[in-house]
Amino acid sequence: MASLPYADAPLPPRILLADDNPDNAALIALFLEGAPYRLEKAANGRQAVERHFAAPYDLIFMDLEMPGMDGYEATRAIRAREREEGRPAVPILALTAHALTEHRERCRQAGFTAFLVKPVRRASILTALAEHLGPPTEASRPSAPEPTAAAAPDRERLRSILPIFCNTCEESLAAVEQALADDDMDVVRREGHRIKGSARSFGFPELGQAGEDLERAGGRGDAPAARTALKQARDRLAQAQKELAGDAS
Repeated sequence: MASLPYADAPLPPRILLADDNPDNAALIALFLEGAPYRLEKAANGRQAVERHFAAPYDLIFMDLEMPGMDGYEATRAIRAREREEGRPAVPILALTAHALTEHRERCRQAGFTAFLVKPVRRASILTALAEHLGPPTEASRPSAPEPTAAAAPDRERLRSILPIFCNTCEESLAAVEQALADDDMDVVRREGHRIKGSARSFGFPELGQAGEDLERAGGRGDAPAARTALKQARDRLAQAQKELAGDAS
């Protein structure tokens, strides 16, 4: 019996994305369409640790701010268990909207391999994968042609997942409004950070700036400034939705 073609070909590398934001997860999945990698997702750090040690991945993209167990804790847990069991260190790449040196140093101390600042682009994701996993072999390449890497998000390519972004952003703004009512400024900071990174990755810089203003106001505990930033974010999201509706008509 003749052997099947590519029967002995290596499987594409398995990539784990740990991120609680559905819009970010959808964006990374879009970036990897047509690329020779298998992407799987974890909703938080604890799930990422459990899944990696149940069936090890070749590389992990790790968001830093997640509920329950954040990216720092998850990475420390993975590194500790690797040492205990004598396993090689899996590449763990931080995905974050933080760009300050202090965050880079904190990532280094936690055991991250590298640091990717949002807004991430398809070209930077593919470059990082090639750097840490090596160029993909011809046998592992999919039959579909690989899309051209773009320096900025292509609105047409993003159209299918923009509703996910808008819904996630609306949920974040609702969470900010409730947090202000509860005087929980850490939630304001966290949700502002989430909006900042996602909006810029999806090509909405003004909404991203409003998210950054929310993040800063939450960090300072400045409720009046947070309320102003919340109104700006709502206005800018509405404008983005109006633009999208116009693009679709």
